[in-house]
Amino acid sequence: MTDPQRRRFLVGLAVGGAATVAGPIAMWRWTGGHGHRMGSAAAPDLQLLAPEARFVQPLRLPGAEGLLAEIELRQPLQLIAQATTQALFPGAPTQLWAYATQINARAVVNPLLRARRGDTIEVGLDNRLAEATTIHWHGLSIDEANDGSGLHPVEPGTQRRYRLRIDNRAGLYWYHAHPHGRTGVQLQRGLAGLLLIEDAEELALRQRLGMRWGERDLPLMIADKQVGADNAIVYKDGADDWIGNRVMVNWTPEPYLEVIPAWYRFRLANVANARMLRAAFMQGERALTMQLIGTDGGLLERAWPVDDVFLAPAQRIDVLVDFSALKPGERVMLRSLDYVAMENEDESGAFLPDPMADHPGAAAMGEPLDLMEVRVIECATDKRPPAHLPDLSAISTIGPLPDTTTWPVRALRLRMDEEGRWFINDWNFHLSGHEPAFSVRRGSREVWEIRNSMTSMPHPIHLHGFQFRILSRAISPPDIRGRQVAAGGLNPQDLGWSDTVVVWPGEVVRLAIDFSQPFSGTQRYMLHCHNLEHEDMGMMLTFAVTD
Repeated sequence: MTDPQRRRFLVGLAVGGAATVAGPIAMWRWTGGHGHRMGSAAAPDLQLLAPEARFVQPLRLPGAEGLLAEIELRQPLQLIAQATTQALFPGAPTQLWAYATQINARAVVNPLLRARRGDTIEVGLDNRLAEATTIHWHGLSIDEANDGSGLHPVEPGTQRRYRLRIDNRAGLYWYHAHPHGRTGVQLQRGLAGLLLIEDAEELALRQRLGMRWGERDLPLMIADKQVGADNAIVYKDGADDWIGNRVMVNWTPEPYLEVIPAWYRFRLANVANARMLRAAFMQGERALTMQLIGTDGGLLERAWPVDDVFLAPAQRIDVLVDFSALKPGERVMLRSLDYVAMENEDESGAFLPDPMADHPGAAAMGEPLDLMEVRVIECATDKRPPAHLPDLSAISTIGPLPDTTTWPVRALRLRMDEEGRWFINDWNFHLSGHEPAFSVRRGSREVWEIRNSMTSMPHPIHLHGFQFRILSRAISPPDIRGRQVAAGGLNPQDLGWSDTVVVWPGEVVRLAIDFSQPFSGTQRYMLHCHNLEHEDMGMMLTFAVTD
């Protein structure tokens, strides 16, 4: 099905309201036994997991080797982009494209990198794939040459060295491939990892909380993959909104995590190609209230109680969850709750075949989806952690929103044309190319007003090179309006520094951006939708920062 054909079909599903399913296990199809793999001859020829076979693997945590190995960036690091095989599922190994290296004879794949604010880090990339790739340092304030966008592809058989100073606040950032037109397939096949930045504020909070990193302070890197026969990751070039039939958390399919009755800190990162999550920790039908303490750009000024949080591709959140009142043996599910997907595209054209045909066994966008099971166990020592948190009313210093009365306003509209192509104003990267759509003066400050057409869908808009503050939301859908806690329609997730913002159909979001930076000359950056299939279809532009 072509992209515009698929979009005409989707409106028949989405405009009427929220999707309904029998329950959170609706994405799974019985295949006849625990870990059973279907034959390889007949279409759709997929291994789909039986319900009772989920949540049988322990969550992979940062370690010394393998996937998610942890590396302190105290000295130069060389990463190799290459094909590798990993035992992710029962049965046949899965081929990934990954960033790999050797550390003291230990094989390391897609490592979790750690650095301190103020550090200068060096990471080399040796491309041993059969196509160009990059390492994009998502969320970092950085110069063009080190940004890792598709403006500077690393061709097969060549190398590049990224050398950059960490000027960002502490938080969970990430790195991933960003070759123009191939970002979707390269991330789906595995080219992504986490970057943890620390600073004095973060270390002080960690000490107050008494939660050691890797024990009760854990990263949760969430993605969905379309997995087919023989455990192969499936991707269709030219497809739209690529979603999957398997959930991966820290590269573990449908994992479980054992916790003691205590508070835990989770750093969630949505690294899926296209799937929006509405994350909640559910004990039966009851949501455990989370304390939201951080977003893309690090800590908020105070903690905010929330029952669930929308988490779009590329966004991160930092939350505290209380298991202290639960008894050993009780279980909690990290779940993406159902929501109205609002895929309100062009209604013209015939009612066409099922757009989910490319994703057998997958939950449709907006349907509930179980991500990870949390199992409460006995505390191994006589001394249990405190059941109460320290005061979290002043955990960080961000400062009030700037007075933007005199700032120029740049209007940006997200839309689709009659051919089903996505545009930012009149720019589509396949038509506009590398030539900057506009320029801004270094040191200037602007308000960017992003308006999403009603005949559209939610777009997670990502800005390279700069973080921003969200000034206001207007004409928001009811579920977003209902989360308002501050003037201008802002919800708790809007109250910190961001690098990615969701703009819902019909919504108008205003951003405050300061283009000060310690670089000179023309620096080019990207603005794009982080639904990676939208990006690859050209929903991206280049802009320049000039002297």
